[in-house]
Amino acid sequence: MEETMLDYIKESSTLVRNNTLNSKELTKKAVEKYLTKDFNRIIIIASGSSYNGSYCARLFMEKLLKVKVDIITSFTFNNYETIFDDKTFVFGVGQSGRSTNTNDALDKARSHGLTCVGLTGNVEAIMKDHVDTICNWGMGIEKIGFVTKGVATLTLFLDLFAIEAAYHKGLIDTDEYNRYHNELLNVSEVMDDTYHRALKWHEDNEEELTDLKRVQILGYGTSHGAALEGALKIAECTGHGATAYEMEEFLHGPSIETNGDRTVIIIDSGDTPSDRARLIYENLHVLTDRVYLLTTKTYEDQKVLTLKSIPEYFSTLVNCIPFQIIAAKGRDKWVNPLDDARKKMNDIVGYKAPKTGKELGL
Repeated sequence: MEETMLDYIKESSTLVRNNTLNSKELTKKAVEKYLTKDFNRIIIIASGSSYNGSYCARLFMEKLLKVKVDIITSFTFNNYETIFDDKTFVFGVGQSGRSTNTNDALDKARSHGLTCVGLTGNVEAIMKDHVDTICNWGMGIEKIGFVTKGVATLTLFLDLFAIEAAYHKGLIDTDEYNRYHNELLNVSEVMDDTYHRALKWHEDNEEELTDLKRVQILGYGTSHGAALEGALKIAECTGHGATAYEMEEFLHGPSIETNGDRTVIIIDSGDTPSDRARLIYENLHVLTDRVYLLTTKTYEDQKVLTLKSIPEYFSTLVNCIPFQIIAAKGRDKWVNPLDDARKKMNDIVGYKAPKTGKELGL
């Protein structure tokens, strides 16, 4: 039977659990490289969903490793990055390992003496020739280009890398180390529960959530990464325009375009801004009735998806799921009439290197 996006979304929780249990081995090569020097900055070079998955982990990495983590698109790094320090640690991220921009950026980083680790799902892809060490981030095989479990497992890998590296550097103690792992094991169970809750939420609101004209997604903190990925996934799978905004920035201009045709989805991932998220949700109805909320609070409102509570710094592993389901369900109803032309254009501009025949998955 052909695998589907929904199959991959459902599989993500099992992968998160198994990869957490295998944390030391999974991250070993990357952690060993990180321990070779007293690095003072981490740069993650990535595009598309790899950028978004990295963003989901950024604040947690900074929290544990006590260094600045910058996520830079491959094109920008190639053409505009000018600050280089040999105490900068670089991750180059690409699920297929064939992104020409990412691999060129890694060459540039290495030419300036930076330590580069490749993260991919295809360790036999050409990326291996552009890094000091290449790691499989543990997604298994994903054959559908609209990646889902690849995002969850990338975020998880970076979270686990931060935990393992921080522990080895003495930045967290054994109790903290064990607590984070136990929290992630609990998150895997919440992800499975969220999958079923989100399917029911989508079913209850199916008419609106498949009749999308323009989508605005609001997140904050860590969950701005979930908003970024949600917007990308909805746009590429349903053909409808979708944009992510930091929640408060939405009020500084973007809300002007919000009207009855707009769908606004707010992510309340807990922490200090939680009350603010719910205040915005409750008052946005003066602009559009198509307002949805992801939260851990209970509402008597079918447009609110109530999820189990987990630490805010791991919440994107859960909060990406409803958007993936909207996208998967929308993809079942929409065929891009220009898809062949799009693929031809991408091939002409050479955004990915051809496969060598050894790769699995994308």
